Amino acid sequence: MKYIERHPYVVLSICALVLFLAANSFLAITDSAESNYALTAKEMVLSGDWLSPQIYGHYWYDKPIFYYWELALSFSVFGFTEFAARLPSALMGTAGVLFTYWFTARVYGRSLAFSAAIILMTSVECWLLSKAVITDATLFLFMSACLAFFYLGYRENRRWYWAAYVMAALAVLTKGPIGLALPALAALIFLILRHDLKELLHVHLLSGMVLFFVITGLWYGFMYKVHGSDFLLNFFGVHNFLRATVPEHGSKNVWYFYIIIFFSGFAPWSFTWPWALWKYRKERRMPFAGSDSCALLLALYAAVTFIFFTLIATKYTTYTYPALFSLAILSAGMLQHWHLPVRKIALAGGALYTILAFTAAPPIMLHQSGKTIGQTLAQMDTSNTAICFYKGYSTSAVFYSGKTIYRAVPSGELEKLQPGKLDWNAKNVMPMAPIDSLMQNNPKLIIIDQNHDTALASRYYALYGQMPDHISLPGHTTIWSASHAKR
Repeated sequence: MKYIERHPYVVLSICALVLFLAANSFLAITDSAESNYALTAKEMVLSGDWLSPQIYGHYWYDKPIFYYWELALSFSVFGFTEFAARLPSALMGTAGVLFTYWFTARVYGRSLAFSAAIILMTSVECWLLSKAVITDATLFLFMSACLAFFYLGYRENRRWYWAAYVMAALAVLTKGPIGLALPALAALIFLILRHDLKELLHVHLLSGMVLFFVITGLWYGFMYKVHGSDFLLNFFGVHNFLRATVPEHGSKNVWYFYIIIFFSGFAPWSFTWPWALWKYRKERRMPFAGSDSCALLLALYAAVTFIFFTLIATKYTTYTYPALFSLAILSAGMLQHWHLPVRKIALAGGALYTILAFTAAPPIMLHQSGKTIGQTLAQMDTSNTAICFYKGYSTSAVFYSGKTIYRAVPSGELEKLQPGKLDWNAKNVMPMAPIDSLMQNNPKLIIIDQNHDTALASRYYALYGQMPDHISLPGHTTIWSASHAKR
């Protein structure tokens, strides 16, 4: 206990790195989000172009540049491996835990800060996203720092406002406008409720925004200069405006979606909140005083995050993750106030996560990955051979194989699937071709069928009077390989 009190950063760093790095070398890159990031960063390294993201040899504008830089740097040092792909999120997740401790200790003291840090570290979503090949651990750090530095500027020294603008800029370079919008909205509502809008005269708004645009403009300005309207249409149009107005996954567009995410993503700590509210109703007191301005800002930030993403059309499980910064600190105050054994619960949770990382996670993630397909293709002689997926596609198979793989589509549907407009076809950036054209025009052809469709082989037999060779893989996947005289 004394060592923890004397060296909290060392203890938290070791615990977080163990949790977030455990078994990462055994966790396959999954489809489709992880593989998109991994393949884009891989192509960035191989092409030498570290400014314009590209995938399948084509420029694309799904996300800003910062996280791709993290991945590309890791790949450059450690190679194109699962460990390298997951390392940036593990490091940024650890940094997020340490920052949560630093800020909370500055405002509420070291005891509550340590509880907040381990609550964050052992929440399900923090554990998952700090091992995942996606932007969220990085975004969490920058958005949390933006909010925290705003509060320190408000309460302590207005020079902290400069740091808030820098963190907002880095958040926008990680995920887009949302990196500024949510902390700024929470801060504005905070000032309104505090009857202190005059503080806007002291937040260095003009010079701060100049600093913000200088940092973000270095990349956004370059992208517009080089790629013009194509960048504007796809990045701001498709991946920001369209996401907000048209659901990408209609089945998730329900009002209670993020309530489910709160209880599952912030578990086990989320399940203490109903109990805490019951205690409040019984005792008529909360652990944070009504005059506590930091608790007000944290509560507003969490509420703004959940309400905003509930209102927009496209919903993802990770969108509300930044709110865990607030939830961890507020939970620490509640649980410490009512003397719950936070450290024992965290220790049990951490042990469970580590066991799951080595046992359950590898087969689950392999099932969601095209790693086996990619490794099989990498061992095959595919010179002068067209390779395609039939009824499906796996970007991770491209990452692992290093091969060009087409998405085979039914004849007559290619035109309908082409990107170039303000719709979700913008995600169809992989090479595509009609299945009949691939069969007829390629003397050597490999077809990856993830549905074990025997009718496909019969179709080939009808064309050429011979059955293709095949390799059966786990998960109802068949690789058909055929060679014929071109007609």
